[in-house]
Amino acid sequence: LSHEARDDLKVKLAELDAEIASVKSQLEPLQQLHAHLISERHTLENQLQKLSTTHRSQIKSSARASTTSGIDYQGCSFPWSPAIATTLRQVFKLSGFRLCQEGVINAAMDDRNIVCVMPTGGGKSLTYQLPAMMGRGVTVVISPLLALIWDQVRSLKDLGVECAMMTGATTKAEQNQIYEKIEGGSSKGGRELRLCYVTPEKVAKSKRFMSALEKANAMGRLPERHVDEAHCCSQLGHDFRPDYKKLSVLKTLFPRVPIQAVTATLSTKTLPDLLKILQLPPVCDGNKANSTGTVFFSAPLHRANLHYKVLPKPSSAKAAIERIGNWIQRKHPGDSGIIYCLSKKDTETVADELREWSRGQIKTGVYHAGVDDAAKEGIHLDWRKGRINCICATIAFGLGIDKGDVRYVIHHSMSKSLDGYYQETGRAGRDGKDSDCVLFYRGQDASRLSSLIYGDVDGTAKLHEMLRFAQDLKTCRKVAFAKYFATSSSLSTSAWDHPSSISNSTSTSSVSPCGVCDNCSRPTSSIFTRNVTLETWQIIKVLDEVTAQGGRVTLSNLADLVRGLGGGSFGIMIQGKKGKRRMGGEKEKLDLNEVAGGKVGLSKEASSSLLIHLTLLGYLQDSYHATAYTVNVYISLGPNSIRLSRFSHETVQTSGPTIEYTF
Repeated sequence: LSHEARDDLKVKLAELDAEIASVKSQLEPLQQLHAHLISERHTLENQLQKLSTTHRSQIKSSARASTTSGIDYQGCSFPWSPAIATTLRQVFKLSGFRLCQEGVINAAMDDRNIVCVMPTGGGKSLTYQLPAMMGRGVTVVISPLLALIWDQVRSLKDLGVECAMMTGATTKAEQNQIYEKIEGGSSKGGRELRLCYVTPEKVAKSKRFMSALEKANAMGRLPERHVDEAHCCSQLGHDFRPDYKKLSVLKTLFPRVPIQAVTATLSTKTLPDLLKILQLPPVCDGNKANSTGTVFFSAPLHRANLHYKVLPKPSSAKAAIERIGNWIQRKHPGDSGIIYCLSKKDTETVADELREWSRGQIKTGVYHAGVDDAAKEGIHLDWRKGRINCICATIAFGLGIDKGDVRYVIHHSMSKSLDGYYQETGRAGRDGKDSDCVLFYRGQDASRLSSLIYGDVDGTAKLHEMLRFAQDLKTCRKVAFAKYFATSSSLSTSAWDHPSSISNSTSTSSVSPCGVCDNCSRPTSSIFTRNVTLETWQIIKVLDEVTAQGGRVTLSNLADLVRGLGGGSFGIMIQGKKGKRRMGGEKEKLDLNEVAGGKVGLSKEASSSLLIHLTLLGYLQDSYHATAYTVNVYISLGPNSIRLSRFSHETVQTSGPTIEYTF
């Protein structure tokens, strides 16, 4: 390098040395400040920990409950108890608590993480709405149900509670106002925002929303986050929502802010997923809670004012509408109700035909995912005001709706699971008055449902439980629910008579019949149990022959074929283009006398019901065939079929298992 170039580099190095020295002199006081702030933070954390420990020790020592092994949130008297009673009376216009509401509210006031299982209509919303009115800050309520959000926000505003919601229908200007309230509280004018309802998608995808929560948290204005329909967290739950899995970010960003998760259908299968996703510690009983666990509450799951019935649905769509309409006009003329349908098209068809059949006396409205948000809100409002008395809806409507005077919930078609059916029927009778929950059922609906649950996690097993419930003509509906949930969730059946905790789920006891459902009140002379071993053998032989000849039959086809209808013919598979097999126009025939020793002497509906019963027993099973447009469901031989097919016609009724069915 030249002499001039070397001098230039020396000058630049000297300038950098001077700048580094300047920065270092500026860093030293910042580093000292950083160390001081960290020390101050540790001091405050220790003070808070000591206060919490002392506070909970005082609570334990003053507990009126018999247990001394922990905090009894249901039975203790707390420093905030007088204020809670005043808020309950003055804001919510209520005179007392129901079920385990008071315990959950006490735990929420004590800044605990909470999991709460309460029956549909049990009053879960009060357990987070009331604590939100105490102290300061905004409680964030995360719910997947737009109808619930609209309903609760409207009800709270009627009570004078400052609340807001962020949905797809919220305008940009409205969102800006909500963000200002979340970030600034009442400092920017107006009343302080108490509750903000959002969907899990908003938490998972909106960076601005999470930024607003971080600002609120930095100001100490984020007292609690509430996760509604918490079973949606788990893929093992009946209504899994992928965005719920992203809620783990809440504890990551806000480790000290408590979470309250509530649902009506939580099991020991879904509980571990819930705790893992929300990053919550293991559960402890709300009646003897330790100081670190997630406080767990449950309440009796049975509601005595709901009267369950399964009624036969005619095969004709027109006749089915007439039967449903007659039932409504006879039992609940002018009353408020919901009719759940399987598809968007079904809701529109049922609403139109019921309105036409009743000549406008049954005022119907339609609610499904295809209706835009503004129209949904209008329909919801018309229903609440009584301008519509019958909502025909998919399950997108009604979950969490706090409309007390719903006198009936009708299912035009079965639900996909007994969990879903229990929640959907829980929309009825929230005011405590007698209400009807009616399922109009025909066996052939099972085939349509089977094609829809194809590929779902545990979809077939869940549908089979629903079918067992629908086909059972003897077991009390309350007992049937208790047995199902005791098996699927390891909850004691006593949960249907008395409070029971998942944390104490090994206990078992019998449950008393309800005395009011269709099976409890059914005259014994209206049903009869018949030995159907021979009919089962005949069905298996027919299906075996169909399979051997390359045929496929649906439930409806098989019900006709075993009864000798259609000339004993069935469709067979043919080789199509590119080697694919498909059902062709060719037909094969079988001789029922030669193959099965004669026809099955049952009606079409009875045959269909028996085929479903045999599927539930494993003698038959569903076989799926996917096309470009749909999934076809056929009937094939099940693993237990060999237990009968190995016998001859003469010996089948004297050897092997005996099969009975109640008609």
